[in-house]
Amino acid sequence: EKIIGGIKRDCYPVTPAQMVHMYTLQLSPSDEIVNIGTGQFFQFKMNIAALREALNRAIERCESMRLRLWKDPETGELWQYVMPYKNQYFEYYDFSAWNEDKAHEVMQKWTSQPFDTYRGELSRIVIVSMPDGYNGFYLNVHHVCMDSGSVITFVKDVMSIYCYLMYNMPYPSPMTSYLESVRKDMEYDGSKKQSRDMAYWHSKFAEPEPMYTDFTGFGRLQELRQKSGNPNQRWGLLPTPDAQGNTIVYELSKESTDKILEFAQAHELPVSVVILHAIRTVLSKFNHNEKDITIKNFVSRRSTVLNKKCGGVRMNCFPLRTIVEPTATVLESMQIIKKEQQDMFLHADYPTLRCYYEQRMHYGGAEGAVYESVAFTYQPASSKSFIPYLKDIGFKSRWYTSGRQPMPMYITAMHRPGDGGLNFYFGYQTASATPEEIEFLYYFTGRVLFRSIENPDKTVQEIIDMT
Repeated sequence: EKIIGGIKRDCYPVTPAQMVHMYTLQLSPSDEIVNIGTGQFFQFKMNIAALREALNRAIERCESMRLRLWKDPETGELWQYVMPYKNQYFEYYDFSAWNEDKAHEVMQKWTSQPFDTYRGELSRIVIVSMPDGYNGFYLNVHHVCMDSGSVITFVKDVMSIYCYLMYNMPYPSPMTSYLESVRKDMEYDGSKKQSRDMAYWHSKFAEPEPMYTDFTGFGRLQELRQKSGNPNQRWGLLPTPDAQGNTIVYELSKESTDKILEFAQAHELPVSVVILHAIRTVLSKFNHNEKDITIKNFVSRRSTVLNKKCGGVRMNCFPLRTIVEPTATVLESMQIIKKEQQDMFLHADYPTLRCYYEQRMHYGGAEGAVYESVAFTYQPASSKSFIPYLKDIGFKSRWYTSGRQPMPMYITAMHRPGDGGLNFYFGYQTASATPEEIEFLYYFTGRVLFRSIENPDKTVQEIIDMT
């Protein structure tokens, strides 16, 4: 217990997954870098009073949507606690007569407004009417409270409650306790699981030093070698002076998406592995056919019933290193990635910041040294898949950038609501890439992806030569 503002609060330490975002805050000149902004819009007339009630009930059921952070003024220690539920009156904005792009610009600006991390609410919800009969809500939330997976779960809960209130659909099953998941996380330090995870990651760092491969080609590493005077330097350093960033979205057609899903199913491969194969092959192609490629891979850590519905931020990320010979076939390459990813998932509770610090200490890289130029995550869920009543209703989901990016290049593959086609979100820092370089990367990733699916028995070198 801590006394905060004269009131006793049950406080818990900030988790390692949350500390990743607190570390990002320390490095950023402003706090909006940790905002997650999204709009969820359904093509039917909504009862605003019922939507307000559904939002309030969902917040009451989701502890992490009532989360607060507190920094002890004496020790500087960070603590978190959950505020008691209090009914809220959400603002309403009517953009129905607006140009849709202009409405999205407004919500983009809302997303660029930082929260006061230690002194107030860490989320904002606005009920919104959009053009063409779409209605729904905008959500902006601090990343220490939620990640993209828990945002999707929260949206599902809101709309399930709304359908109960309006159409007498079944009431959704309860959410699980965020604080219980935190207590479980606190048991990790000193556990056998921690020992096994540490042994695994230390065994990875005992391997020869990885090779940095840049998404723009070999030039960036070459420049770093010239500056350091070390022609054998293998780590990279990407510029992040102010974290100014942008997101470019590319839409893959439903037909092309289905080809990926069918291929993955036929060969018993995760969809993420098929996409990762394409990204790593492009990085190889851009870097003199380098066979040692590392990508920063995000892991949701939501395999248990408790973690699936507890909200909060659980996502960790780790270096996914694969060494694929040019003579390996496409399917052999994918099997190598699948095996490495499965091993990573088994040891994904190890703290991300500790993992990267120990890696840097082992190989002797400078402050900020990395071996990955690209981070990747795949979100298999779509908001359309979970509410039967809304199955045939038009649905638009939009993710907004805050104007700052925590990583030089972060690719998110996510299924669109509606037709289920894949959207690729390229979040990037403007100091690290230009829109033209992003388009170049996406173009070649797509070419490699579909050439690989069409020719799974060809070698990686043959795929590179074909693209």
